Formats: sequence, C-alpha cells, structure tokens
Amino acid sequence: MAKEPEQIELTPKQMEALRDRVSRSELTAEDRITLLKVLAFFVWMQNQVARCRLTVKKLRNIIFGGKTEKSKTQRPKKENPAAGDNNDGQSSAESSAADVGQNESANDSAIEKNNLPAATDETKPKAKGHGRTGADEYVPDEIIHVSHTTLKPGDICPTKCGGRLYRLDAGAVIRVSGQSCAHVARYEFERLRCALCNEVFRADPPPGFSEDKYDARFKADLVMQKYFMASPFHRIEQHQKLMGFHLPDSTQWDLAESVADCAYPVLGALEKTAANGTNINNDDTRVKILDVIRDNKLNPDKKRKGMFTTCLLAQSAEGYQICLYYSGIRHSGENLASILEKRDKDLPPIIQMCDALAANIPSVLKTIVCNCLTHGRRRFTDIESCFPVECGYVISQLAVVYKHDADAKEKNMTTDERLAYHATHSAPVMTALKIWMQKQLDERRVEPNSALGGAIGYMQNHWAELTRFLSVSGAHLDNNIVERALKLAIRTRKNAMFHKTLHGALIAGLFLSLIETCALAGKNPVHYLTALQENRQAVRKNPEKWLPWHYESSLIDASSSEYESGQSAA
Repeated sequence: MAKEPEQIELTPKQMEALRDRVSRSELTAEDRITLLKVLAFFVWMQNQVARCRLTVKKLRNIIFGGKTEKSKTQRPKKENPAAGDNNDGQSSAESSAADVGQNESANDSAIEKNNLPAATDETKPKAKGHGRTGADEYVPDEIIHVSHTTLKPGDICPTKCGGRLYRLDAGAVIRVSGQSCAHVARYEFERLRCALCNEVFRADPPPGFSEDKYDARFKADLVMQKYFMASPFHRIEQHQKLMGFHLPDSTQWDLAESVADCAYPVLGALEKTAANGTNINNDDTRVKILDVIRDNKLNPDKKRKGMFTTCLLAQSAEGYQICLYYSGIRHSGENLASILEKRDKDLPPIIQMCDALAANIPSVLKTIVCNCLTHGRRRFTDIESCFPVECGYVISQLAVVYKHDADAKEKNMTTDERLAYHATHSAPVMTALKIWMQKQLDERRVEPNSALGGAIGYMQNHWAELTRFLSVSGAHLDNNIVERALKLAIRTRKNAMFHKTLHGALIAGLFLSLIETCALAGKNPVHYLTALQENRQAVRKNPEKWLPWHYESSLIDASSSEYESGQSAA
C-alpha cells in the first residue's frame, strides 16, 4: 500500500503567493517541492478511491464524523441479500451473489441447528414511564418539609366519611432556582482607631469564617468546568466576568494545581489497584503539547516526535472499574507496561483488550492479548457501499455474536457461564464465518489486494486475538468502553486545543482519571474532590482508603474520630 502523503501546511496568504508565482512561471525550489507534494496527494487519493480504500462515505465520515454503525439504521432488511437478476452486464459483486447466497443458506442451517438467533431488526419495546425526570432522580441541596397546618395523623377525615387520617410518604415536588457561578461573600469588619495612639482595632471574625479565600467546593467546581466540561481557563474567566466575578485564568490554574496536589496520592493507589485487576483495556489518541512541539523543532533528529493521550480502563478483582489517562510522548503499550510493573508477581497474566497496533502491546510484560472485534467489523462497514452483499453477510454474522453477548449480560452470567454460552452459541457462527472468508480467497471470488481482501486478511491475521472471548473466561468482545472514555480527552483537545507543558498534561490526566473513575463508580466527582481537599493529611497517610468507592466510609470514620477527640478534650 502506498505511503500516506505528507501534510501540506500553507496559510491563505502563502497559497495566494504561490498561485501568483505559478501564473507568472516564477517557481522557486521550495515551490516545486510543495507542488510535488500536491501531485503526490492527488495520485494517492485517486489510488485510494480506485481500490475502494477510501470511499466517498468514509471521506465524509472523516470530515464530518459518522453518526452510527448500527445495521438497522444503515442497511434495509432483505429477505435474500444475494438475490438479483443474472444479466450479462451485472457487476462482479452481483455475479458472486448466488454463491454468497448458497454459503449464507448453509450457515443459516448451521445457525438453526445450534439454536442461534439470526440478526433481526426488531424495534426496542417502548420504555415505561412518561419520559420526564422523577423527583427521586435529583440530589437536592436543600430539603424543605411542608406540614399540614390544620390536620395531623389520627384526625377525623374532613369529608366526614367517618375514617381517620394516617401518615403517607411525603409527596416530593422539585423547584429549581438559578444561582451565580460562585457565592461571593463580602465581610465588612468594623474597625476602630484610637484618637491618641492611632492603634486600629478590627472586629473578631464570626464563627465559620474561613482563612482561605476560595473554599474546597469552589475549587472542585472549577476543576469540573475545565477538565470535564472542557472549557479553557480564559473562557471561564470571560464567563465569570460577565457574571460580576472576575477570576484571572492564571489564578484558576493555581487553584486547580492546589487541588491536584491534594488528589495526587490517590493516583498511585488507583494504579496499584488497576495493575492487580483481572482485565485492562487500552488505546490512545493524539494530543498537542507545546513544550514537546518546541523541543521537536529544536531537535529535528529526534526519533520520537509524536504526542499521545493514553486511556487505560481496568477492572479490579472486586469488580470496580478504574480509568487512567496519561498524556505525553509514550505510546499506549509503554504506559501499560509501567502500570503492570506494579502488579503482584504471583498473579496470572492480565487480560488485555486493544486494537491490533503493535504500539498497544507492552514490550516486556506478558498479557493475554485480545483484539477488538469492532475494529474488524469496521473494515467491512467502511467498504459496504462497494461490496454490499459480502460485507452485509459478515456484519450480520457478527451481529449474532453480539446478540449472544447481550443475552449473557442480561442474564447476569458469571464469566465462566458467559464463556460456556459463547462456546455453545457463538463458536459455530465464528467457525462458519472463518470458513466462508477462506473460501472467498481460495476460489478467487475476492482479490486479496482489494479493499474486501484487506478486510478479510485483517480478520484472518488476528483471528486468535479477535476470538479470544471463545477461549478465555472474562475476555471482552471489543474495546468500545475505552473508545467512549477517550471522548473525554478528545473533548478537551477540541475545546482547549493543547497543553502548554508536560506538567499541565500530567495535571489534566490526573483530573480526567479521577472524574471518569468517579463516574464509573456512580459517585459525585465534585463531592469527591472536595473531600480530598478537606482531608488532605488523611489522604496522604492512607490513599487506599480514599478511593472513589471508599471515601464516603472514610469521611464517616474521620467525623467519628473528630467527635471522640472533642469529647475527650471536654
């Protein structure tokens, strides 16, 4: 496959100047290099389109983003996808339709024999309820009890039916009021000066007065605005200024850094828990770090110039999920290796899920590698417009496997029960699919160098890793959970554009890790970050007790200790 062309970076002003020199036939040596790059790109694009490696649909998805890959929204249901007229002018895909249909019929028989459900387009049943958010879904900042003014339990019914009243559960009604981005309190201390000696006497602060200008809750909210909502500090400053509260972006950074200083000990405990887990998924995406870009320009001979944000999502032995983010020059596999170095030596190899890139595999430590089945499927969905029959068949068979996995989750099967279920129901489907793909190549129905041949070759080359869920208990089908988790980092990249320093990237990774891990544990990240700040010394002493799923019990213990200390002092 031809190497992808180099990126051409020209400003509109430079483009206009180049166009002017071309029209006057006054090209410089640098202009010739630029035009050769343009020609190389044109040839590459033409070649990709001709070989179906880049369809118009895929190009549109690259530019505007794809909405979904779900089959029920992308292709209509057909009773016989291989049906068609045997005209003399039929296309190559249509000419092979009958043979594909025969193979599909054989596989359908195998599916019925093994009681495997075929892929269907059944609509989901309508969800219960009225679609509005119930009162119990809110976490109120204030609970106001409203009592009857004229009635109480035991009174005679006002309708004079002869019955007596008894208490029911309170009927909740929600009312939401707006408020500023911060509650700013101005304390005006009375001051008195002596007329003789000029000594100034200021009033004592009231109970509850804090020596800190910004409280822990405000700083936690600020962290959420920056790293979850992905608003740059400058944009937050402008918004707050409109609300009458001016907080410079440099001060916001100082406040966020102080929160990171309180929360950093927890990161090591999370890494240790993730390293000793049963499963870990990893992937990375691109990122910009200005210090690294500057260093690349000063050292053009560097071997490693790329910048990546890695996401590691692990499942602990207790069933908790830990999400970790790292931004820098290291690949996903290198970050994973540094985490697995903390794994207990007596534990078996961890189950790793990733795509088939070599950069995702740790070079030293051994893992049970599983490859993402969705990545294999995507190679067929990308070219489905060119090979609708063949790709439609592969996608429909993979849909059967995903249906079985959904059934296993719905029935709350254990990992061993799920493995046995897939071995019984999904293994015949995958075996039949493997035979079908090999037959397409053996009988020369598919050109190996075509886009369809490449998709089949990818599946065959990574078959063992793609089907690990059939032989390893607890192995996942795909890496979708990490793909979704990476959207948090991508959102920051699209809004804030870049990190200025590696230290800033480290702070961002810490907060993203804590926020996403709280979300996976069903905990409020603002409450969690507030608790870490207010109990800074305890967090440093025992960070394992302040993980998102433990911190609430640690808060209770801390409150009990303070109460007992107060009683002893009294």
